[in-house]
Amino acid sequence: YEQRGDLQLVVESLQRAGQGALFEQFLRLKARLELEGLFDAARKRPLALLPRGIGLVTSPGAAALHDVVTALRRRLPHVPVVLAPALVQGANAAPSMVAALQALYALAQTGNEALPSQNALHIDTIVLVRGGGSMEDLWAFNDEQLARTIAQSPVPLITGIGHETDFTIADFCADLRAPTPTAAAELVAQPRALLMGALHQLAERLCSAVQQQLDKRQQRLDHLAERLV
Repeated sequence: YEQRGDLQLVVESLQRAGQGALFEQFLRLKARLELEGLFDAARKRPLALLPRGIGLVTSPGAAALHDVVTALRRRLPHVPVVLAPALVQGANAAPSMVAALQALYALAQTGNEALPSQNALHIDTIVLVRGGGSMEDLWAFNDEQLARTIAQSPVPLITGIGHETDFTIADFCADLRAPTPTAAAELVAQPRALLMGALHQLAERLCSAVQQQLDKRQQRLDHLAERLV
């Protein structure tokens, strides 16, 4: 109002300019867990080359679930996949993912301790995935309890959270980080054609070695037969 105008600004809080309070909280937790050794490269384990079973943690309604299952069916259709459903966004997401992971841990330990004669489900790898979103959308993956639960995994654990540029505390604690959910599935499962090709090469080498042994034995048998005559 040109003739007379007043503006009143009430300031209730102040914070430094920059990435914001969430990012500062992320950096503080990251520094503390890194100091404890949760991110050390020495504790990272390689993924199983031929997994007997795969545990999957994500939301049943997430697009990431479809992407991961499609990739696994294409590459390793014979390997069972156990879904442990969990929330991946919101205030209850972190406790939900912790519970899902602990359920898979119990299943993995039971299967791995079973005797070969027992019909047990073996889980060699666990995959934790979620599609892209803002930092607020992915904030559940920066939970301290979730980070410590990931570090306690009895089998190699791979994360595929968000897009290539997204990093969370969960990624640093995992044995391997994939840039996307689909990439996580592809890292877990070697292409079926590649495995079949390697198996075919081994079969050819085995047949060749057996044939060489048979030829040597035949020559020796012929030699012995001549001596007998």
